Amino acid sequence: MPDNNFQSIDCEKKHKDSVISFETPLMLKIDELMTTLKHVISNTTLSNLQNSLKHRGLFPVNNAWLTKGIECEILGTDGKGWKKGKVRIKVSLEFCPDEPEIEAISENTTSESSLDDIRRKLNQVN
Repeated sequence: MPDNNFQSIDCEKKHKDSVISFETPLMLKIDELMTTLKHVISNTTLSNLQNSLKHRGLFPVNNAWLTKGIECEILGTDGKGWKKGKVRIKVSLEFCPDEPEIEAISENTTSESSLDDIRRKLNQVN
């Protein structure tokens, strides 16, 4: 199955309260899964990143990498010089359905025919 069929899951808004079930008897809300992932990343990955950066003489790492971001400057290849801002690590989930969703023949045709039916019924009443 090609990787390009994966779609990002909006874990912060749209799918926050959606439930995910795995083959093991585990079922939890997507928000709970993301909270756990962020906790693990915060406690292990950021710790490893901090150790690596210390060896290079860089600043300590904290949870701001996952939340509000870390102040930085980026020198792009566009020739416009340094840009000040923030950088953060974003954790995301992606989903790839086993069966592709079947789209309606045409949403416009379907909605127009539905509207036509309603108009006919209204005309019959009047």
